[in-house]
Amino acid sequence: MKKRNFFLLAAFAVLIFALSGCSTPKGVVNYNNYTAIVAPGDGVDAADVSTYNDVILLLGAPTDETGYVAGVGTLLWEGEDYTVTITFVMDGSSSVVETKASEGLYQSVYKTPFGVRTGVWEWIVVQLASFTYHASNLFGLLGTSYYYWLGLLIMTLVVRTLGWPVYAKSNDLSLKMGLAQPELDKLKEKYAGRTDQASQQRMQMETMEIYKKYKINVLGCLMPFLQMPIFIAMYQVVQRLPLSGDMFPNLNMAFLWTDLGNTAWGPNIPLAIIVAVTMFLSQWLMQKRQKKNQRSRYQSAQQQKTANQMQIFMYSMVFFMAYIALGNAGIAFYWIIGNSYQLFQSYVSHRQSDSRHERLKKQFN
Repeated sequence: MKKRNFFLLAAFAVLIFALSGCSTPKGVVNYNNYTAIVAPGDGVDAADVSTYNDVILLLGAPTDETGYVAGVGTLLWEGEDYTVTITFVMDGSSSVVETKASEGLYQSVYKTPFGVRTGVWEWIVVQLASFTYHASNLFGLLGTSYYYWLGLLIMTLVVRTLGWPVYAKSNDLSLKMGLAQPELDKLKEKYAGRTDQASQQRMQMETMEIYKKYKINVLGCLMPFLQMPIFIAMYQVVQRLPLSGDMFPNLNMAFLWTDLGNTAWGPNIPLAIIVAVTMFLSQWLMQKRQKKNQRSRYQSAQQQKTANQMQIFMYSMVFFMAYIALGNAGIAFYWIIGNSYQLFQSYVSHRQSDSRHERLKKQFN
């Protein structure tokens, strides 16, 4: 896969991740629509209290309205994992909300305690959370003391270590692409300006021959995405474990000057800065190694454009992660561990890349 395509795919994934919680359709029962209902207890003027029509517009038709007669009484919305009850009274000629209550409604999956949701994916996430929880007291060695920072540290190191073979395969692919790049450049020169279908087909066939010669699997660039499900699951663990005291009690969130359940920006600023620095160093070293492995005689205009796009993407990711880290100390600590581990991987890879490159060069020449 070309770097440009990889860039577009990664940028699209970030965009989807960032916008996934933006849509709030009306007429369905969800957290945002429920919180948009205004009750007198919310401390507002009487004129701002939601009416019957407002509630129906937000939540849709109730599942049970037997307790509601002539503008007075209770409506019930009940689903598989939630219950909403709204009680109304008459205010002049209007039926308005008197009280509201809900069970099982949460802002997002990342704000939902464990034990509420079900399903195969939920089971996987709960197992990772359980491992993190038991690792936080070294699997019983610390008695009844559960240190969240310790559990996150152990869990992150385990996940990253298990993913090392994928990381090594990606580095190997990068080295092979570096060896093949001069021949790929010559091929581009050979077919420069020839846009007819026959020439394009021959170019593709010759490109595949080069890939075959250097044992390059064109799907190899997708290997890092194999780790994405685990990383997404771990992100859920870090967000939801502090909310799940019933399932995972006595979890000590204290860490240095703050606690890892903190969502206030002020105390999280130092952690966010460390996230940004370690992320930048990790990405910078990765790009530097890729340029070294490429060993191409020159860069075409398209290659230069792609390199600039990748650099912009790198800076955007650094800013994006630092911004999220400001709002969650646990996420910040988790990313600091992950980024530091990636720096260690880069160091090891850098030490081994030259000797590996020479072995591959002898193998293919």
